[in-house]
Amino acid sequence: MKINAENVLKDMISLLTSYLNELSDISDTPGTQFAYGEKTAYTECLEILSTWDQAEENGLDFDIERRFPL
Repeated sequence: MKINAENVLKDMISLLTSYLNELSDISDTPGTQFAYGEKTAYTECLEILSTWDQAEENGLDFDIERRFPL
């Protein structure tokens, strides 16, 4: 099934936000570098998605760095 770009972006925002919520307690300490790298990558992806002109109306209506600090 194919969907349009807007729905893809909405799904990505939802999925990345969910992943970041799961990783909220991860910090850059020995033994957690891989998970911290995931957290960093997901945060960067959300920051890129936040440049979409409809990002706020589709779930990115918060300060990403404040909600998911690195």
